[in-house]
Amino acid sequence: MKSFKLLFYILPFCFFACNLSSKKNTDQSNGNIDAALEQKSKIDSSSIEITVERGAFHYDKFVLKDTLITFYPSKENIGVDNSNYNQISKKIISVQTRNNFVKKILNDDFFKLKNFYASNTTCNSHLTVAVKFNNQLKKVVSEDFDRECPELLKYIEKEIIRMHSKELKRFLLPG
Repeated sequence: MKSFKLLFYILPFCFFACNLSSKKNTDQSNGNIDAALEQKSKIDSSSIEITVERGAFHYDKFVLKDTLITFYPSKENIGVDNSNYNQISKKIISVQTRNNFVKKILNDDFFKLKNFYASNTTCNSHLTVAVKFNNQLKKVVSEDFDRECPELLKYIEKEIIRMHSKELKRFLLPG
């Protein structure tokens, strides 16, 4: 009976010690995750370059280098009527805006995307996004910007156009 009483007194201490050890391990793993995210969030502005190329009859390109977004219209259209779509234009964004954009791209695992996304349709408009960051370079091509295209590519295209702020939207044709 004495051994049973002794066991009854020791058992709560065992649970307490196990719980403390488990909490310590959880805190350490959370610390590792936080450190990884902090490492991702350190942005070397000299290494950032994001290029978005659009197909169909746009054949234009946006390039984000550091905090400067440059729009390049298709070579055939430079100087033609519509000044929004046919002139090279530049826009400086804030460092915080750039950092938030890059963090979203990294946190959504751009570098884990496939290199190519095929489309089963014949009426396509490609979307190509290339990201250069901290000595990593990845180019992802989607044959169709709308169908079978990863959401992250669509987000990058829309966001870089929004940040450029010239209302350069995609034209959708029937078909």
